[in-house]
Amino acid sequence: MTVSACSSQLRRTIRWVEWFILGSSLIQNWLSSHLQTQSPPLLWAYLFGIVFWGFSLHLPLAQPLWQRRVYVFLQLGLILTAFTWELWFELLLYFVLVKSCFLLPRREVLVATLLAGIGEITITAQWIPGRIDEIVTQIQAGQVETIYNFRVILVSNIVNYLGISLFAVCFGLVIVAERQSRLRAEALSQQVEAQAIALERTRIARDIHDGLGHSLTALSVQLELTQRLTQQEPVAAAGALATAQQLTHQCLQDVRLSVQTMRQRHFDLNQAIRELVEQIHTLQMLRIDDQLQLPSLSPSVAHQLYCIVQEGLTNIQKHAQASRVQLRGYATSSTIWLELQDDGVGFDSDSVLPGFGLRGMHERTQLLGGQLKVQSQVGAGTFIQVCIPR
Repeated sequence: MTVSACSSQLRRTIRWVEWFILGSSLIQNWLSSHLQTQSPPLLWAYLFGIVFWGFSLHLPLAQPLWQRRVYVFLQLGLILTAFTWELWFELLLYFVLVKSCFLLPRREVLVATLLAGIGEITITAQWIPGRIDEIVTQIQAGQVETIYNFRVILVSNIVNYLGISLFAVCFGLVIVAERQSRLRAEALSQQVEAQAIALERTRIARDIHDGLGHSLTALSVQLELTQRLTQQEPVAAAGALATAQQLTHQCLQDVRLSVQTMRQRHFDLNQAIRELVEQIHTLQMLRIDDQLQLPSLSPSVAHQLYCIVQEGLTNIQKHAQASRVQLRGYATSSTIWLELQDDGVGFDSDSVLPGFGLRGMHERTQLLGGQLKVQSQVGAGTFIQVCIPR
């Protein structure tokens, strides 16, 4: 159940209970008019009932705090005002205090409860002496049946019981519903956590393949070359060994990048891609013409784009047999673009199944809400285009 659905259900439940309590209060006022010789006109009770009915139509759960305060304290003030006229909405008073638990901070709920209690006791203390005098006068005049009308008292007690019992039952149901909602939220949280773990594992696998895998592949090639040249050309072997040492450092740098990039506040994507291009120039005779004008991005987005470029260049080195690559990165008002164009052997995109690297590029692009386009023909090179919303 969504948050909006739960909120709508809570509003409906509170509204129906409030209507029943309001109806019970009006019946009690009508019965009270039969027990008092100087009771106020029932018209005033009906007018207050209409006002309270209007309050019941709106429960400002999502409104600012000041509006919720006005809603609660204004309704409490009107109920106490009705008390001063001997119009009794006591059940409604308690229910408004329950509603305040959903609308106000805990401390303000306690303040509202204290003030309402003080107001009710003060008002009751003012009318009790007059009520005692009225009862004494009726007893002296022999009007005992008027004071103790069996039918009126019985009906009043029944209405009072129904109102209080419904209030208690609904309050218990609200507590049970809240507990069930909390259990569902905990179960959903566990599902989200499990999904997050799976996504993180996938991300780590991509990072290892795109970053560390690239460096380890180049390192393996250099070590094989060193092994072949050790006996025949010691000087060339020493150069290959130095290159292998550089690749070892690059492997460590890739590991640190995967761990730290998500925590960095500033990640210069343009600079990181240029350093990657310089590394490729050092290790391989591949000319890369880069034109980078990418804006400042969040570390997470910048890291994903960096890995996309890295995997694209790695695929070119492994498979394209290219001598020249054009790399462009730019942004418009709503879109960020990355383009890789090589002059290699190309491939038939209809018959060749995408490898893990290309799938990783697709996944990273989808995570950013963008699109990846790959165009290639045998003997005509490959064009890769990435566009993501800014």
